[in-house]
Amino acid sequence: MIDVNEIQGFHIEPTNMCTLKCPGCARTRFIEQWPQHWQNRNLDIDNLLHFLDIDLTGKKFNLCGNYGDPIYHPQMIEFVRRLKHKGAIVSITTNGSYKDANWWQDLVGLLDHSDSIAFSVDGSPANFTKYRINGDWNTIRVGMETVAKATCNSTWKYIAFAFNENDIESTRELSRNIGIKQFTLERSDRFDHQTADFQPINVELLGDRFEAQQQFKKQEKLIVNPKCVKNNKEHFITAEGFYSPCCYVADHRFYYKTEFGKNKKIYNITDITLTKVLNKPEVVDFYNNLQKNSACQYNCPKI
Repeated sequence: MIDVNEIQGFHIEPTNMCTLKCPGCARTRFIEQWPQHWQNRNLDIDNLLHFLDIDLTGKKFNLCGNYGDPIYHPQMIEFVRRLKHKGAIVSITTNGSYKDANWWQDLVGLLDHSDSIAFSVDGSPANFTKYRINGDWNTIRVGMETVAKATCNSTWKYIAFAFNENDIESTRELSRNIGIKQFTLERSDRFDHQTADFQPINVELLGDRFEAQQQFKKQEKLIVNPKCVKNNKEHFITAEGFYSPCCYVADHRFYYKTEFGKNKKIYNITDITLTKVLNKPEVVDFYNNLQKNSACQYNCPKI
Protein backbone atom coordinates (compact mmCIF):
# COMPACT_ATOMS: atom_id res chain seq x y z
CA MET A 1 0.00 0.00 0.00
CA ILE A 2 1.19 3.52 -0.80
CA ASP A 3 1.49 5.91 2.13
CA VAL A 4 -0.16 9.19 1.09
CA ASN A 5 2.39 11.07 3.19
CA GLU A 6 5.16 9.78 0.92
CA ILE A 7 3.52 10.94 -2.32
CA GLN A 8 5.78 13.39 -4.14
CA GLY A 9 3.33 14.63 -6.73
CA PHE A 10 0.72 14.04 -9.38
CA HIS A 11 0.24 13.84 -13.13
CA ILE A 12 -2.87 15.81 -14.07
CA GLU A 13 -4.64 16.02 -17.45
CA PRO A 14 -6.52 19.35 -17.28
CA THR A 15 -8.22 18.81 -20.64
CA ASN A 16 -8.42 16.33 -23.50
CA MET A 17 -8.74 19.14 -26.04
CA CYS A 18 -5.95 19.83 -28.50
CA THR A 19 -5.45 21.68 -31.77
CA LEU A 20 -3.00 19.13 -33.18
CA LYS A 21 -3.39 15.79 -34.96
CA CYS A 22 -0.12 14.00 -34.18
CA PRO A 23 -0.12 10.57 -35.91
CA GLY A 24 1.16 8.67 -32.88
CA CYS A 25 -1.09 10.38 -30.33
CA ALA A 26 -3.71 8.35 -28.46
CA ARG A 27 -6.19 11.19 -29.06
CA THR A 28 -5.75 11.11 -32.83
CA ARG A 29 -6.08 7.35 -32.95
CA PHE A 30 -9.11 7.20 -30.68
CA ILE A 31 -10.98 9.80 -32.75
CA GLU A 32 -10.07 8.06 -36.01
CA GLN A 33 -11.33 4.70 -34.71
CA TRP A 34 -14.33 5.73 -32.58
CA PRO A 35 -15.35 9.29 -33.53
CA GLN A 36 -18.88 8.68 -32.25
CA HIS A 37 -17.56 8.09 -28.73
CA TRP A 38 -15.31 11.15 -28.45
CA GLN A 39 -16.28 13.99 -26.12
CA ASN A 40 -14.20 17.02 -25.19
CA ARG A 41 -13.64 17.14 -21.43
CA ASN A 42 -12.21 19.68 -18.99
CA LEU A 43 -11.19 18.78 -15.46
CA ASP A 44 -13.00 20.69 -12.71
CA ILE A 45 -10.45 22.23 -10.33
CA ASP A 46 -12.88 22.17 -7.39
CA ASN A 47 -13.40 18.43 -7.83
CA LEU A 48 -9.65 17.89 -8.10
CA LEU A 49 -8.89 19.76 -4.88
CA HIS A 50 -11.70 17.92 -3.10
CA PHE A 51 -10.17 14.60 -4.17
CA LEU A 52 -6.64 15.53 -3.10
CA ASP A 53 -7.24 15.37 0.65
CA ILE A 54 -3.60 15.88 1.64
CA ASP A 55 -1.30 18.84 2.13
CA LEU A 56 -0.15 19.90 -1.36
CA THR A 57 2.70 22.12 -0.20
CA GLY A 58 5.79 21.25 -2.22
CA LYS A 59 4.00 18.52 -4.21
CA LYS A 60 4.88 18.42 -7.91
CA PHE A 61 2.04 18.74 -10.40
CA ASN A 62 2.84 17.69 -13.96
CA LEU A 63 0.12 19.22 -16.15
CA CYS A 64 0.18 17.10 -19.28
CA GLY A 65 -2.14 14.52 -20.77
CA ASN A 66 -2.67 11.40 -22.80
CA TYR A 67 -5.18 13.11 -25.04
CA GLY A 68 -4.97 16.87 -24.61
CA ASP A 69 -2.74 19.89 -24.32
CA PRO A 70 -3.22 21.61 -20.92
CA ILE A 71 -3.13 25.16 -22.26
CA TYR A 72 -6.51 24.63 -23.96
CA HIS A 73 -8.35 24.18 -20.68
CA PRO A 74 -10.75 27.17 -20.80
CA GLN A 75 -9.74 28.18 -17.26
CA MET A 76 -6.09 27.18 -17.35
CA ILE A 77 -4.87 30.39 -15.70
CA GLU A 78 -7.27 29.92 -12.77
CA PHE A 79 -6.37 26.21 -12.65
CA VAL A 80 -2.70 27.08 -12.12
CA ARG A 81 -3.55 29.92 -9.72
CA ARG A 82 -5.46 27.52 -7.46
CA LEU A 83 -2.65 24.97 -7.44
CA LYS A 84 -0.03 27.59 -6.63
CA HIS A 85 -2.26 28.93 -3.84
CA LYS A 86 -2.08 25.43 -2.33
CA GLY A 87 1.72 25.56 -2.40
CA ALA A 88 2.17 23.20 -5.35
CA ILE A 89 5.11 23.10 -7.75
CA VAL A 90 3.80 23.21 -11.33
CA SER A 91 5.28 21.88 -14.56
CA ILE A 92 3.42 22.28 -17.85
CA THR A 93 4.06 20.38 -21.07
CA THR A 94 2.55 21.91 -24.20
CA ASN A 95 3.06 22.38 -27.92
CA GLY A 96 2.38 26.04 -27.28
CA SER A 97 0.36 26.92 -30.37
CA TYR A 98 -2.35 29.59 -30.68
CA LYS A 99 -1.99 31.58 -27.44
CA ASP A 100 -1.05 35.27 -27.51
CA ALA A 101 1.55 37.17 -25.50
CA ASN A 102 -0.99 38.47 -22.96
CA TRP A 103 -2.12 34.94 -22.15
CA TRP A 104 1.45 33.78 -21.64
CA GLN A 105 2.21 36.81 -19.47
CA ASP A 106 -0.75 35.97 -17.24
CA LEU A 107 0.45 32.39 -16.93
CA VAL A 108 4.11 33.01 -16.14
CA GLY A 109 3.10 35.72 -13.68
CA LEU A 110 1.80 32.91 -11.45
CA LEU A 111 4.97 30.83 -11.64
CA ASP A 112 8.29 31.02 -9.79
CA HIS A 113 11.76 29.51 -10.07
CA SER A 114 10.54 26.10 -8.90
CA ASP A 115 8.00 25.81 -11.75
CA SER A 116 8.62 24.94 -15.40
CA ILE A 117 7.13 25.00 -18.88
CA ALA A 118 8.22 22.56 -21.61
CA PHE A 119 7.45 23.14 -25.28
CA SER A 120 7.08 19.95 -27.32
CA VAL A 121 8.29 20.96 -30.79
CA ASP A 122 9.79 18.08 -32.73
CA GLY A 123 11.96 19.63 -35.41
CA SER A 124 12.82 22.99 -36.86
CA PRO A 125 10.20 25.69 -37.55
CA ALA A 126 10.27 24.50 -41.16
CA ASN A 127 9.48 20.83 -40.56
CA PHE A 128 8.06 20.15 -37.07
CA THR A 129 4.47 20.12 -38.40
CA LYS A 130 5.21 16.89 -40.27
CA TYR A 131 4.43 15.26 -36.93
CA ARG A 132 2.85 18.10 -34.90
CA ILE A 133 0.18 18.55 -37.56
CA ASN A 134 -1.62 21.93 -37.26
CA GLY A 135 1.12 23.38 -35.04
CA ASP A 136 1.75 27.11 -35.47
CA TRP A 137 5.34 28.30 -35.16
CA ASN A 138 4.58 32.03 -34.95
CA THR A 139 2.48 31.68 -31.79
CA ILE A 140 4.80 29.02 -30.35
CA ARG A 141 7.68 31.46 -30.63
CA VAL A 142 5.65 34.16 -28.86
CA GLY A 143 5.11 31.70 -26.02
CA MET A 144 8.75 30.63 -25.91
CA GLU A 145 10.03 34.20 -25.85
CA THR A 146 7.63 35.16 -23.06
CA VAL A 147 8.48 32.11 -20.96
CA ALA A 148 12.22 32.55 -21.59
CA LYS A 149 12.10 35.98 -19.95
CA ALA A 150 10.15 34.75 -16.93
CA THR A 151 11.36 33.41 -13.59
CA CYS A 152 10.18 29.85 -14.26
CA ASN A 153 12.32 27.23 -15.97
CA SER A 154 11.88 26.54 -19.68
CA THR A 155 12.58 23.53 -21.89
CA TRP A 156 12.39 22.72 -25.59
CA LYS A 157 11.49 19.01 -25.87
CA TYR A 158 12.46 17.49 -29.20
CA ILE A 159 11.49 13.94 -30.24
CA ALA A 160 13.89 12.52 -32.81
CA PHE A 161 12.15 11.38 -36.01
CA ALA A 162 13.38 10.45 -39.48
CA PHE A 163 12.49 13.88 -40.87
CA ASN A 164 14.27 15.89 -38.15
CA GLU A 165 17.23 13.77 -37.03
CA ASN A 166 19.63 15.98 -38.98
CA ASP A 167 18.23 19.22 -37.56
CA ILE A 168 18.93 18.59 -33.88
CA GLU A 169 21.95 20.84 -33.46
CA SER A 170 20.57 23.74 -35.53
CA THR A 171 17.34 23.63 -33.51
CA ARG A 172 19.30 23.45 -30.28
CA GLU A 173 21.05 26.65 -31.36
CA LEU A 174 17.70 28.30 -32.14
CA SER A 175 16.45 27.30 -28.70
CA ARG A 176 19.54 28.90 -27.14
CA ASN A 177 19.03 32.10 -29.17
CA ILE A 178 15.41 32.41 -28.04
CA GLY A 179 16.57 32.06 -24.45
CA ILE A 180 15.07 28.68 -23.57
CA LYS A 181 17.05 27.37 -20.62
CA GLN A 182 17.19 23.67 -21.58
CA PHE A 183 17.00 21.63 -24.79
CA THR A 184 15.98 17.99 -24.26
CA LEU A 185 16.32 15.34 -26.94
CA GLU A 186 13.64 12.70 -26.51
CA ARG A 187 14.41 9.21 -27.85
CA SER A 188 11.07 7.64 -28.66
CA ASP A 189 10.30 3.95 -28.82
CA ARG A 190 6.64 4.01 -29.87
CA PHE A 191 6.89 3.20 -33.53
CA ASP A 192 4.35 0.87 -35.12
CA HIS A 193 2.77 0.29 -38.54
CA GLN A 194 1.14 3.74 -38.42
CA THR A 195 4.31 5.62 -37.50
CA ALA A 196 7.00 3.44 -39.11
CA ASP A 197 7.92 6.20 -41.57
CA PHE A 198 8.77 8.48 -38.64
CA GLN A 199 11.31 6.07 -37.12
CA PRO A 200 14.81 7.62 -37.20
CA ILE A 201 17.44 5.88 -39.29
CA ASN A 202 20.06 6.39 -36.58
CA VAL A 203 19.32 3.58 -34.10
CA GLU A 204 21.01 5.57 -31.34
CA LEU A 205 18.04 7.93 -31.50
CA LEU A 206 15.60 5.17 -30.56
CA GLY A 207 14.43 4.93 -26.96
CA ASP A 208 15.87 2.34 -24.62
CA ARG A 209 12.54 0.52 -24.46
CA PHE A 210 12.24 -0.06 -28.20
CA GLU A 211 13.57 -3.63 -28.21
CA ALA A 212 11.67 -4.54 -25.05
CA GLN A 213 8.43 -3.35 -26.58
CA GLN A 214 9.05 -5.46 -29.68
CA GLN A 215 9.34 -8.45 -27.33
CA PHE A 216 6.06 -7.48 -25.67
CA LYS A 217 4.31 -7.41 -29.04
CA LYS A 218 5.50 -10.99 -29.55
CA GLN A 219 3.66 -11.82 -26.31
CA GLU A 220 6.82 -12.28 -24.31
CA LYS A 221 6.40 -11.45 -20.62
CA LEU A 222 8.77 -8.76 -19.36
CA ILE A 223 10.04 -7.89 -15.90
CA VAL A 224 8.56 -4.57 -14.81
CA ASN A 225 10.38 -1.60 -13.30
CA PRO A 226 7.33 0.58 -12.54
CA LYS A 227 7.96 4.31 -12.38
CA CYS A 228 4.81 4.82 -10.28
CA VAL A 229 6.49 3.07 -7.36
CA LYS A 230 9.99 4.30 -8.10
CA ASN A 231 9.05 7.99 -8.33
CA ASN A 232 5.77 8.04 -6.35
CA LYS A 233 4.59 11.09 -8.27
CA GLU A 234 2.69 9.48 -11.11
CA HIS A 235 -0.81 9.35 -9.64
CA PHE A 236 -2.89 10.36 -12.65
CA ILE A 237 -6.19 12.21 -12.94
CA THR A 238 -7.86 12.19 -16.35
CA ALA A 239 -9.63 15.14 -17.94
CA GLU A 240 -12.89 13.26 -17.29
CA GLY A 241 -12.10 13.26 -13.58
CA PHE A 242 -11.04 9.68 -12.88
CA TYR A 243 -8.11 8.34 -10.86
CA SER A 244 -5.54 6.01 -12.42
CA PRO A 245 -2.09 4.97 -11.10
CA CYS A 246 -0.39 6.55 -14.12
CA CYS A 247 -1.09 7.90 -17.60
CA TYR A 248 -0.01 4.61 -19.19
CA VAL A 249 -2.73 2.67 -17.38
CA ALA A 250 -5.26 5.34 -18.44
CA ASP A 251 -4.42 4.89 -22.13
CA HIS A 252 -7.48 3.35 -23.82
CA ARG A 253 -5.34 0.52 -25.23
CA PHE A 254 -4.87 -0.78 -21.67
CA TYR A 255 -7.40 1.03 -19.49
CA TYR A 256 -10.40 -1.28 -19.79
CA LYS A 257 -8.29 -4.33 -18.97
CA THR A 258 -7.48 -2.92 -15.52
CA GLU A 259 -9.41 -2.42 -12.31
CA PHE A 260 -9.57 1.32 -13.01
CA GLY A 261 -11.25 0.99 -16.40
CA LYS A 262 -13.48 -1.98 -15.62
CA ASN A 263 -14.89 -0.23 -12.53
CA LYS A 264 -14.41 3.31 -13.75
CA LYS A 265 -17.25 4.95 -11.81
CA ILE A 266 -15.73 3.90 -8.49
CA TYR A 267 -12.71 6.14 -9.22
CA ASN A 268 -14.67 9.29 -10.03
CA ILE A 269 -12.93 12.06 -8.07
CA THR A 270 -16.23 13.76 -7.26
CA ASP A 271 -17.29 10.78 -5.14
CA ILE A 272 -14.10 9.69 -3.39
CA THR A 273 -10.82 11.01 -2.01
CA LEU A 274 -7.23 10.04 -2.70
CA THR A 275 -6.78 8.53 0.77
CA LYS A 276 -9.82 6.31 0.32
CA VAL A 277 -8.70 5.22 -3.16
CA LEU A 278 -5.26 4.13 -2.00
CA ASN A 279 -6.75 2.14 0.86
CA LYS A 280 -9.14 0.18 -1.35
CA PRO A 281 -8.23 -3.55 -1.36
CA GLU A 282 -8.47 -3.62 -5.16
CA VAL A 283 -5.95 -0.79 -5.48
CA VAL A 284 -3.59 -2.33 -2.96
CA ASP A 285 -3.82 -5.58 -4.94
CA PHE A 286 -3.07 -3.73 -8.20
CA TYR A 287 0.09 -2.16 -6.79
CA ASN A 288 1.16 -5.52 -5.34
CA ASN A 289 0.85 -7.21 -8.74
CA LEU A 290 2.32 -4.71 -11.20
CA GLN A 291 4.48 -7.42 -12.77
CA LYS A 292 1.34 -9.04 -14.17
CA ASN A 293 -0.17 -5.92 -15.72
CA SER A 294 0.15 -5.55 -19.50
CA ALA A 295 0.27 -1.74 -19.35
CA CYS A 296 3.23 -1.99 -16.97
CA GLN A 297 5.00 -4.67 -19.03
CA TYR A 298 4.71 -2.56 -22.19
CA ASN A 299 5.46 0.87 -20.74
CA CYS A 300 7.83 0.14 -17.84
CA PRO A 301 9.96 -2.86 -18.86
CA LYS A 302 13.18 -3.39 -16.94
CA ILE A 303 15.93 -2.47 -19.40
